[in-house]
Amino acid sequence: MAGARVIPRRIGHRAKGASAPRILDTPSPVGHGGLVTENAATMGRRLDLDWIRVTAFGLLILYHVGLVYGPYDWHIQSVHTFGWMAEGVLVTNPWRLTLLFLVSGAALRFMTLRRTAGQVARARAERLVPPLIFGMLILVPIQSWIEAMDKGSWSTGFLAWWWHEFSPSGLMNGVPTNHLWFVVYIAAYSAVAVWLMRNPERLERMETALAHHLRGWRVLAVPVVYLIAIRVLLFPLFGITNKLTWDFYNHFLSLGAFLFGFLMVRQEGLWRDLERYRWIGVGAAAIALPIMMMQTAHPGGGAFLGVPRAVVFGIDQWAVISAILGFGSLYLRRADGPVLRYLTDAVFTCYLAHQTILVAAVWLIRPLNLPVVAEVAALVVATFGGSLLIYEAVRRVPVIRPIWGLKPTPPPTGPRVPYLRRRRLLWVGVAAPLLALAAVLIAVLTYPGFDHARQYLSELGGASAPIPAIFNLGVLIAGAMTALAGIGFGLAILALAQARFVGTMTAVVFVLAGTGLVLSSLYPWPDPRHMAINLGLGIQLAPVLILWGIWARSDLRRLKLFLAVVFVLMAFLTVMTKHLVLPGTVNDANVGWWERAYAIVLVGWVGVAAFLLERRLAGQAGLAVEPPTN
Repeated sequence: MAGARVIPRRIGHRAKGASAPRILDTPSPVGHGGLVTENAATMGRRLDLDWIRVTAFGLLILYHVGLVYGPYDWHIQSVHTFGWMAEGVLVTNPWRLTLLFLVSGAALRFMTLRRTAGQVARARAERLVPPLIFGMLILVPIQSWIEAMDKGSWSTGFLAWWWHEFSPSGLMNGVPTNHLWFVVYIAAYSAVAVWLMRNPERLERMETALAHHLRGWRVLAVPVVYLIAIRVLLFPLFGITNKLTWDFYNHFLSLGAFLFGFLMVRQEGLWRDLERYRWIGVGAAAIALPIMMMQTAHPGGGAFLGVPRAVVFGIDQWAVISAILGFGSLYLRRADGPVLRYLTDAVFTCYLAHQTILVAAVWLIRPLNLPVVAEVAALVVATFGGSLLIYEAVRRVPVIRPIWGLKPTPPPTGPRVPYLRRRRLLWVGVAAPLLALAAVLIAVLTYPGFDHARQYLSELGGASAPIPAIFNLGVLIAGAMTALAGIGFGLAILALAQARFVGTMTAVVFVLAGTGLVLSSLYPWPDPRHMAINLGLGIQLAPVLILWGIWARSDLRRLKLFLAVVFVLMAFLTVMTKHLVLPGTVNDANVGWWERAYAIVLVGWVGVAAFLLERRLAGQAGLAVEPPTN
């Protein structure tokens, strides 16, 4: 199809950066703190470009969901496929990525107004390199593992796949980047811009020359001629590989757009002309799009060496971009608000997460055999919602902000909030049991005939489960959260009672429990290594340790009573399920219900205790604490 060439590849052995066709797009990770212009004529934020970036990301999610239903080889497909998607993707495919490169270049130009070339280079490296490394080591392997499992070329666990990818033999094929190829290109193009910055006089001459040669109607005509020329001359020879070292058409297109944005963004004359000709862009795009679709659908659409198709493609490409820039400049330059500020900060994190979430969502939801409308809605909600949930989580944890593309937490400008980090860790403890419960409920819904009386919960993640990844992933995340919460419990005991030894032992017990849960999810039952979950049984000592630590606090009577009851319940359930008394009471006909009761007490108490301790810390810090409501 026009502009979306599918590149054949072997799972896990892709040319790095060439693992997917050009149909992969991404929002710009550049300048997501807001675009600020220092041009005297446009003093203030360039909010129109922020809106363009955020909107393009929304389109990106819908676009990638659409690829799940397309007639070509994407990472994972739905059982529902539609041939007309080959033409449908042309609504945004020719221009969206080029527009995002342009906006990225514009954002970088504003950064250069406040920094030297060396400072810009360092800022780009700090923003782009950590998420790129994290994404290639964690996020991309999850995608490729699911793809390999789905297509039948791999049948074992994720850890074995990860080693397969990053073993010496795997690295001979390079490091897969999947959707993160865009970050690689932005880093390389930023280096070009930094090089231009080293000669400010030359840079100003280039900006002036660009504004001069694109005055008036030429702001429409000259870019169209350029786009058609490279489409005719370079695309047939090189195609699109998304491989930095051999992607010459793509570089003439995307680097050209990046530098165009970099050089033109401060030239007010160009923006006035874009505003003036915005409706011409709309009209040209309205004519070009149906012609382009017919050329794709008709067997003779590539006649005359594909030149007519390239002409229409180039016209549509710039017509849409110029119209978007013109309307945005005219109406959105001052359209500020909390929604824009929130989404502008979230967009890079959501970009990093969204494709992994989508691939996993398709893998988990597809077996439910939902009607296509319901399946599409579920994938859209899962991808949007999952991406924003990850952003909400990581932006609150300073140590992981950089690997998710967020700036380090700025130093507080007001009075320091006491115990803030400890309280955040305790909130992780509140969330962990809820996440585990959600994973169990969803896994049960996907397991027809699951017998709660006779079957163990671990069977939801075993070989007999239809979608074991739901349970195992939920347990893995809940285990990691439990370990973090344990650190919060230990620090809370230290803050409330100065009991350093007890606080340390409490944290150790929780960390061991979290480690056991993580290992049990990586090695599902009946793998013998699944029994690492027994590390989690030490958490039964945690209520006694916390009770010991806070015993001298007279203002924590309810918490102390709760911990004592929890310990007694866990002791009773342990005695019963180990058949130490009343043998035969727990049997094959009801063992599942006993296990459920044990799990609820063993895990659920953590959330309640974490909540009560967090409220006590907030009260001790002198913060307003609202009483809990029913």
